[in-house]
Amino acid sequence: MTTELVLLGTAGAPMPVAGRAGISSALLVDGRVFVVDCGRGSPSAFVDAGLDFTRLEAIFITHLHADHTGDLPGMLLYPWGVRVGDDGPLAPIVVYGPGRPRAVPAGDRAFHRETTIHPELPAPGTADLVEHIVAGFAYHLNLMPLDAHMPDAGALVRANDIDLPPHTDSATQPENVVIETSAVRVRAVRVTHGHAVPAFAYRFDTADGSVVFSGDTTVNEDLIALAQGADILVHCVADLSYLERHGIVGGELDRMAALHTDVTQVGSVAERANVRELILTHYLPAEPAAIAASEWARRGAAGFRGVTTAGSDGLRRELTPRAAGQAPIG
Repeated sequence: MTTELVLLGTAGAPMPVAGRAGISSALLVDGRVFVVDCGRGSPSAFVDAGLDFTRLEAIFITHLHADHTGDLPGMLLYPWGVRVGDDGPLAPIVVYGPGRPRAVPAGDRAFHRETTIHPELPAPGTADLVEHIVAGFAYHLNLMPLDAHMPDAGALVRANDIDLPPHTDSATQPENVVIETSAVRVRAVRVTHGHAVPAFAYRFDTADGSVVFSGDTTVNEDLIALAQGADILVHCVADLSYLERHGIVGGELDRMAALHTDVTQVGSVAERANVRELILTHYLPAEPAAIAASEWARRGAAGFRGVTTAGSDGLRRELTPRAAGQAPIG
């Protein structure tokens, strides 16, 4: 059995940038493929990494911003024709993610919306999103079987909303087991990402070790608890001082600070979580030329005694099980 992490894209924010794909990662577990988030270019990055769409088992969405879900339709629809075996269609891809938010915030004088889109359901959850994708591409799904041999479109995808209890006054929140099989156990907790409620972090445990994906979050105690002793923590990072130097100031900068973890804080998160390696991703600023990878890694390592890596598109890590009795770094 082997477990391997592949970063498919590492850019933060929806705006496309040259040289860096949108946020997406894959975890290979004994030949099975699990994807976390589907940012811009993720289907192409999946193929570039040599991954097999017939092995894609599930997709995990951390939250429902477009830079994390924009290429979910492609991940489902582009490989539709190959998802068939000797006995018919393969098992549906299962999409896990946040359910419907309990309310849609109104905003304030400075940060507000002019129009409420789809007011009858202004805050769809993951299952709603997948249903709308299938409905929106109904013409394609209904027509293609007439011109080419295609698997049954009804077996293409299933969606499951993850319903975690809201935060209470307790120190940390209970973890939620999303899936548990003989090969992999996936748990989720809520994290803090501005008005994106709920937003999740995920932990994958296999026989080879454990990988945690922060999603988009500020410094978060529940994430630190979830990540305890993990082999790899894949964590979002922003350079708020860079953004301030480039004109994001005042209330706008405060909003950004309530969305992401600053590069000066992420090392202490990894240290408190007692992980072996911290891999930075979801860069803000997203442009590769804005800040050198070595600078991201140097600043992100502050306060962390483990290994810090500035993630890049296509980066791979194969998990090596610890020797018996070996303690986590830290």
